[in-house]
Amino acid sequence: MSGDQTERRKINDPASPYYLSSSDYPGQNICGLVLTGESNYKEWATSMKNAFRAKRKLVFLDGTIKRPETNARDLEDWLTVHSMAVGWIMTLVDQALRTNLVYTETVCELWNDLEQRFAAGDAMRTYELKELIRDCRQDGQTITTYFGRLKGLWDDYDDYWKFPQCTCGACTCNLNKLLLKYVETEKIHDFLMGLDHKVYKNLRSNILSLDDLPSLTRVYKLVTQEERLQNLTRGKEEKTEAMAFATRTTSNLDEKEGKIKCTFCHKTGHEAENCFRRTGNYPDWWYENPGRGRGERSRGGPSRGGHGRGRSGRGGGRSGVHAMHVGEYRDGEPVMHEKKNVVMHKPEFTDEQWQTLMKLMEKSKNNSSEEKLTGPTYEDADWSG
Repeated sequence: MSGDQTERRKINDPASPYYLSSSDYPGQNICGLVLTGESNYKEWATSMKNAFRAKRKLVFLDGTIKRPETNARDLEDWLTVHSMAVGWIMTLVDQALRTNLVYTETVCELWNDLEQRFAAGDAMRTYELKELIRDCRQDGQTITTYFGRLKGLWDDYDDYWKFPQCTCGACTCNLNKLLLKYVETEKIHDFLMGLDHKVYKNLRSNILSLDDLPSLTRVYKLVTQEERLQNLTRGKEEKTEAMAFATRTTSNLDEKEGKIKCTFCHKTGHEAENCFRRTGNYPDWWYENPGRGRGERSRGGPSRGGHGRGRSGRGGGRSGVHAMHVGEYRDGEPVMHEKKNVVMHKPEFTDEQWQTLMKLMEKSKNNSSEEKLTGPTYEDADWSG
């Protein structure tokens, strides 16, 4: 009775390798990867080992727990766990491969049979991985991406090539530590050799010139810091180049506009077909300029106010008038352009000053008419011929 209680406690204890939860069943997908052959055996085997370890069943896979004797009390429990483990493995083997598997007494024998069938030859795979590691280059990728690819190759290589280690426990020369240091140095060389030469050549030389190389983690940190510095410098250079390009472009445009000369008004910066003096389409700023106040005419340009005088009316202030402009001729007739709401400034005169001015203008007009009727008063002898 005591032995039965002990076996029962072993089955119900979650820490025991014999424990099975209510969610476990033979067709359960425990790692999510199906074995299809040599191409993915290494990845599949690693995932399966992790899954068995998580369920505390790796001791059945590697043969640590042997099959009990026929009359042993725990035989039934061992067979239960064994059948469950076989079901997990067979579920994750491709259907085309299952028929080729031989019947085995234990799950350990089944696992070893799969390894012998689908694991690539150590010598060939090792050589292939060394070639891939040697040819691995950054080629413009980020340091994180490049290092990730290289680390995956290192991990595969470590699975195939096992360095000798002291197992007697009596070694006093720290052989294991020296071997690990040697492996890390080889990986540092692989990592530095694959970096982009133009970007990291100075940093690579500085690291390799050290008498005592830092750890691989430290080297990776130094390279990533250099990458960030290079990105910042490159960003500033691109910004400066863009500003210089914009300056050159503006200078070229100004120079080009300075070479253009209108054949109508002989001004620079525009062509005759766009000259508003020729077309008559004067811009608003033309009339708002105080210097244009007296009906300017330039090579047929329009006069403001229609009579050559831009200032008319009485009193002070400003007034809006309609201005007619002759911009061009069609079939010998002038084409009139109306400009509405032209702002004109009036001279500020009082009524008395205005009356006096009108009298002076009237007197000047009468004197001029008399001279036209009587002829010139200067050198009258010329009239006698």
